[in-house]
Amino acid sequence: MAKFKEGSELQLLITHSVGYDNKESNKNQAIVRAKESAVEIGATWFSILNSLFIIALAPLFSRWWESKYNPSASGKYAIGMLLVGVGTAAVAIGASGIAPGAKTASVSIIWLVLVYLFHTMAELCVSPVALSYISKLVPARMIAMMFGIWYLAVAIGMKLAGMFGEYSEILAAEKGLSTFFWILTIISVVLSVMAFLTAPIFKKLMHGVR
Repeated sequence: MAKFKEGSELQLLITHSVGYDNKESNKNQAIVRAKESAVEIGATWFSILNSLFIIALAPLFSRWWESKYNPSASGKYAIGMLLVGVGTAAVAIGASGIAPGAKTASVSIIWLVLVYLFHTMAELCVSPVALSYISKLVPARMIAMMFGIWYLAVAIGMKLAGMFGEYSEILAAEKGLSTFFWILTIISVVLSVMAFLTAPIFKKLMHGVR
């Protein structure tokens, strides 16, 4: 512990809590408490989780698709959206302790790992299946155009996600960040239920294509 004069320049690695003295005479003082066992985990470390989970889980999903328990296309979409809901529910639970309007917060990294895990499994259910069924169900003369429409739909979805993400700041300031993720959870689960209910209809329209 050390005292520094006002205006002193120093570099600190803050790994735990910082408490500020709100007394009028001590507004520029900060108390920093750190433990020797603290470990800094850079945000860039988490960027490898998606690739790691894909490499680890892709063979398992491939075996599942080749088995007699292989679900229909709509069933895979339903499972994928359900996994998206589970992932957003995990981060909603992790963010439940963040007060509305908080500028900074800390949560356990396990919640972020769970988000990557469930969303990667959802990606394995949806992304390759969509491309596969476009090539199987679309007439040969329209395959190139439908692939373009598929990626256009992805681009529109990413734009809408960005707009919704901007709204998260307003919602987090009013009702807390956890509420934002619970909204995403509800939307994902509703879409999953819709996909499950419409699965027999789409299966019939596919005329036996699997």
